[in-house]
Amino acid sequence: MRGRVALVSLAFLSALVTAEGGCKPKAGATCSAGQVACSEAKMGLFCGADGTYHDMTCSGPTGCQQSGAAAGQVNCDNGIAAVGDGCNTPDDAACSLDYKAALLCKSGAFAVAETCKGPGACKVSGDTITCDNDVSDPGDLCRTPGDYACTADRGSVLRCDRGKMGILNTCRGPKACAIVNHAAENKVEFVCDDSLALEGDPCDTNGEEACSMDKKSILVCAANKFGKPKACNGPTGCVYDEKFDRYTCDQGAEDASPDAGAPPGKKKKG
Repeated sequence: MRGRVALVSLAFLSALVTAEGGCKPKAGATCSAGQVACSEAKMGLFCGADGTYHDMTCSGPTGCQQSGAAAGQVNCDNGIAAVGDGCNTPDDAACSLDYKAALLCKSGAFAVAETCKGPGACKVSGDTITCDNDVSDPGDLCRTPGDYACTADRGSVLRCDRGKMGILNTCRGPKACAIVNHAAENKVEFVCDDSLALEGDPCDTNGEEACSMDKKSILVCAANKFGKPKACNGPTGCVYDEKFDRYTCDQGAEDASPDAGAPPGKKKKG
C-alpha cells in the first residue's frame, strides 16, 4: 500500500494590507473592505463582509506587527490558530495549538481540515504547513482520497474516503500495521499483516485468506469481510508461510493432504 508521495502542503497566511489610520479600531467598528489592524500583540482585526471589524488571532511567533509605519501596514502571523478563530483568506491554513491538526479558513473561521497524529505532527516552515497524518483514527477528517494511515494501536490500516478515514483492513498478524518511509523516493508505504483475522473483519481483496486468531480455521474474504471459516483440526492447524506467501490448513483425518489456499496477495498494499 503506498502512502502519500509527500505530505500535503497548505498555504500560510501573511496578511499584509493597509490598516485604518488614526485611533486603534475595535471589533464591531465600521471598516472598509481590505482593512486590517493590530489590536494586541497576538490579536489582529480584519474587515468582514458585513463592513465591520472581526477578531483574527495572530498566535504565530511574530504575532501582530506593524511593518510599515508610513503606509500603515500590519503583518498577522496566524500560522498557529484554534478552531473557530477568525480569518480573512478562504482556504488559508494553520496548525492547531496542539499541532495535532491542520486547519483551513472556511466562512471567516478556522476549521479542522485533517488530523496530524503522526510523529511529524503539524509543522509550520516559512509559508508552508505540513501535516503528518500517517497515524489516524477511524472517522478522522482527511483531504486526499485514497490516502492511507495506520491506527494508533497499529491494529488496522485506514483509507481516506469522502473526507474521512475508514478501516480498510484489520492487521492482527504479528507485524501489525507498519509505516515504511522511503526517504530517497519521497514516499511512505503502509504494510498490513492480516495473516490473522476475526470472522467479520473488513478486508480489501475478495478471495484472500487469513488464519483465525486461534489458528484452528482458515477464513476467506468475501464481500470485503472475512468469513466462510473452514476447520483446520489437524495438529498444525492453520499456518501462514511468509516465505512462499501461502496458507495451509491441516484438516487432519478429513483430508490427509494440506489444503493450500489462494495466496493472500495483500501483504503489501500497493
